[in-house]
This record gives sequence, structure tokens and C-alpha cells, in this order.
Amino acid sequence: MSEYQYYEFKAIDKHLSQEDREEIGSWSSRTNPSSTSAAFTYHYSDFPQRALAVVEKYFDAMFYISNWGVVRLIFKFPNHLINMKRLRPYCMNEEIRLHVKTDVTLLDIELNNEDGGNWIEGEGWLDSLVTLREDILAGDLRCLYLFSIKNSIETALYDPDCIDLERIEPPVPANLKALNGALLDFAQLFEINQDILAVAAATSPSREEKSDDGYLNCLTHLSDTEKNEWLTRLLKNEPSLPILLKRRLKEFAGKKKEPVLIKGRTIGQLFRAVQEMKENRRLEEKRKQEEKKLAKLTKTGQQEEVLWTRVDRLISEKKTKSYEEAIEILKDLKELSIHRKQGNDFYSRVELIRKKYSRLSGLQWRIKEAGLVRP
Repeated sequence: MSEYQYYEFKAIDKHLSQEDREEIGSWSSRTNPSSTSAAFTYHYSDFPQRALAVVEKYFDAMFYISNWGVVRLIFKFPNHLINMKRLRPYCMNEEIRLHVKTDVTLLDIELNNEDGGNWIEGEGWLDSLVTLREDILAGDLRCLYLFSIKNSIETALYDPDCIDLERIEPPVPANLKALNGALLDFAQLFEINQDILAVAAATSPSREEKSDDGYLNCLTHLSDTEKNEWLTRLLKNEPSLPILLKRRLKEFAGKKKEPVLIKGRTIGQLFRAVQEMKENRRLEEKRKQEEKKLAKLTKTGQQEEVLWTRVDRLISEKKTKSYEEAIEILKDLKELSIHRKQGNDFYSRVELIRKKYSRLSGLQWRIKEAGLVRP
């Protein structure tokens, strides 16, 4: 199988110039960048540029995926729009990195699954994931929390000596019980399984987001002068203006009551909670299998003599397909005899069948191969 690498870049705050497009297009003859995006697919070669440098200079987001288990997402934020103090606690692992530049910060999230992961084609995913950038700018850090604890829990599982199990988890965001489509896509691509999602959501508070109508009601608090200033900035296509305006309007809502802080769990507690969830699911699956097996044994027991008669009739047809069906029935009868602790009776009846049809070599071989003779 050939290699597969897919890079997709997207410009959000500012469109690419014609000069930018020509430069980006020169990196690959098979790429035709638009004013807002560019994509590169490789099967035998590699991307000729440094991804971080490309995002810093031209774009605001990048998604990368390979068929050997690497998934990467990069977002660029203007420094005046983000709260670095809020972001840093989620960068607990080397898989989440912040690259702080003079005017911008690049958030670099990378999954490197040495086993290859669940590789999928990369086209189309960035359109969903890019909404997470706006969420982060608006203060929604759920994706960072989920990926951070996923890495911590898996490190505790595979390399416990490399992590402090008494370290406290980063702040738990609200609304982890109700993930939007972008977060579900993020969880799928970055292999955040259902157990981790459930443990993450266990202490997450539910919080109603302020609706657009609520913001509209706050517009009346703005003076005419300030309204004109916002309109002027809108006409100049200032990036991320809706986020800035919402932040300003929130100031008129008054000081909100601070939420009750929940004591953070340790990494060890998160790890044990996930392991307990897995064990409970294993036991539940085992119980269901045992119930299914018991139901089958009960049905076999109710038809026991009919089944022995059917075995004899099938064998007498002297056909390969009939032999195979007879063997499957004998396997069920063997399970029934073991359940009843009547194995000797079963093997005795099989011996009688072998003697009756001693010249049928194909049947004799199948009976031995299926483990239906006396040990």
C-alpha cells in the first residue's frame, strides 16, 4: 500500500492575495489554491514546507492526516483575541503545544498513533473542525480538555512512570454532555473513545449559552458614537469582529454569579474511572453472552432427541453439506452434555454413530477435527 498524506489549509481572517496564491501554487503542480484554501495530497513524496510556518504566514487553520497514524490540527489566533492564561493549563502534554509569536499564537494539536490508528481520507474534515477555532476564541475549550485528558489517561495506561498520577486535571469546561458536530468529529479523528468522553462529562456542568437575541437586547446600551465605531470596523472587515462585539455586550449584562468550583480530579482518578467503565462493560457483555448461551442450551435441551435423529438422517444422505450440518448439531449437543455434566453419554452416542458409518471416511475425519470424540 502506498503512503497517503493529506494537508489542508484555510484562511479565515484574511483572504490570500494573488501573489500568495501563486507562491502556494508553486509548491505542487497538482494544487490550485483559492483565495481562502489550499489542499495537498501525497502518495510518494512529502510537503516541501514547514506546516507551522505556512500557517503563520498565510492561513489560520491546517488539518493533516496520514495513513501511518498521524493526525494534526493547527489554529492561528491573534494574540489580542485570546486569553493565554486560560489556554496554558490544557497544554499538559507535548501533543498540545502553544507557539507564541509577536502578534499571533499557534495552537498545535497532534495525535501520533504508532499502531496506525483508524486512518480515513482527509478531504472535507477541516470544514467541520475549523468551527472549533471560533469556539476557542469565544472561550469554549472543550476540545482542548478532551484531548488533554485522553493523552494523560493513555500515558497512565501504557507508560505510567512518565506521568504524575496525582496531578490535577485542567479546568473542566461546561457542556461536555452535549457535544456539537465539530467536537464529535474531533473526537473521532483524534481517537477519543466513548469511555473518555463519559468520564470527561461526569463533572461537567450544563450551562445555557447566551442567545443572539440576548446580545441584541444589549445593543441599546451602546452609545451612538460607539455604534458608529463598530460599524466602521465592520466596513473595514476587521477579523473576528463578532467575537469582540459579543465580549463588549457581555459587559452590560452585569457581573454574573461565579459558578461553584468543583474540585478537580487527579489523573489517577480519571484513569481508574475509565478502567472501571471498561471492566463494567466487559462484565455486562459477558453476562449477555452467558444469557444467550443459556437460552441456546435450553432450546437444544428441549429438542435433544429430535436433534439426534436429525444427525442420523443427515449423515445417511452421504453429502458433504449434510455432514457439515450434522457436525454443527453435534457441537451443540456436546455443549449441552457439558452443561449437564453428562459428557460420557454424549461420547457414547457419538461412538455408536462412528461404528454405524465406519466406512464414511469424510464423516470420521470431520468428527475428529471437531473434537467430538472421547478425550
